[in-house]
Formats: sequence, C-alpha cells, structure tokens
Amino acid sequence: MIACIVPAAGLSTRFSWNKLLYLFDGEPVIIRTVKNVSSSRYVSRIIIVTGYESDKVSETIKEYIGDLEKRIRIIYNPEYTRGMSSSIKKGVESLQGELHLFKGIMVNPGDVAWVHPGIYDYVSMRFLESGKKIAVASYRGRKGHPIVFSSDLFIDLTGISEESRGLKAVVEKYISETLVVETGYPGVLLDLDTVLDLNRVKEYSWR
Repeated sequence: MIACIVPAAGLSTRFSWNKLLYLFDGEPVIIRTVKNVSSSRYVSRIIIVTGYESDKVSETIKEYIGDLEKRIRIIYNPEYTRGMSSSIKKGVESLQGELHLFKGIMVNPGDVAWVHPGIYDYVSMRFLESGKKIAVASYRGRKGHPIVFSSDLFIDLTGISEESRGLKAVVEKYISETLVVETGYPGVLLDLDTVLDLNRVKEYSWR
C-alpha cells in the first residue's frame, strides 16, 4: 500500500561520528528507525538509501535485521554529498517499475528514530482516508515526520533538489491538498543532528 523511503546517506558533519550507527539504548539509531517503520501494517516496502559509509550502514542493517524483513531494500546513492534531496529522489526513482503497487510514498529520515510504530499507522490511515495529496505528522502544530505523498506526485518527487528546497517546495505547491495530522506525540519532531540533541531526545522521547 505504502512504500517508505528512508534516507540514510548523510555525512553526519555536525555529529562526532556517523549518527546512524550511534548506539541509543544499546541499538543503532538506523535500526530503531527501520524497526519502527517496518512495524506499520500499512508499509509494504522500505527503501533504505545509503551513501556515506554505505558498507557500514548496510552491514549493520543486515546484522540486526538480516533476512527476517523481506520488505526491505537497500540502495546506494552515489550523489549523496548533494544532500538529502538526492537520496529521496534516488529512492523514489527506484519505485518507478512498481509504482502501481503503492498508493503513497512515505519519507522518514534514518535519524528520525523515535516515532512510535502506531504513528506510522495513524498517519497512513488518515492519508488513505482523506484522499489528499500529502499527509504530514505534527505535534502541537509543528510539522515533522513521517510525511506521506500520493504516488501521483512521482514527477514532483523525482524533480526535487536542495537548491529548490527539496520536499518543502512540493508541500508548498500542494498546500491546499495537504493534511496536517496532529499526533499528540513529540517523537515526530525528534531527529539527531548533534550530540547535544541526545539530551533533547532523552527528555522528550516516549520510547
């Protein structure tokens, strides 16, 4: 029903090392993210897009998840230094041959690891019921992740770039067709950019 793109290619320039491999409560951040997304009954495909330290990230995913999760596909973005938009674009492009299988394309960055699995279900359900082009999770009026786009927006999604403001430009273009889903859950706003963000995560995450 819904395919989820998980950008996991960034350089982690503001973190002391690759943030996706940081052990949070004994588990790599990227693994927390993938497990939470894969727990959704609406997500039938997960595309993890690697770049920086691709081998380490891929090996970590295989070590913790292995062949247990058949929905997961790992692809490499050779242009990862051009920003997250290039990874999202690469992930969306990989769906072209099977786009008819999915009603929505979800985006959830690899460092957004504190979203309860039920939130993915809730946002996906609201998206499918609404008939809107876009659904975005929010907490107290602040937009976060996940974001779900109609598969009809394939051309828009494969045309994004950092220079054109990435997904923000797509959301603004279809603002009248965007459903803001209040989740009451602060985890939709939590990501990991710097070491200091760990304090924010520990204070507000509910998992």
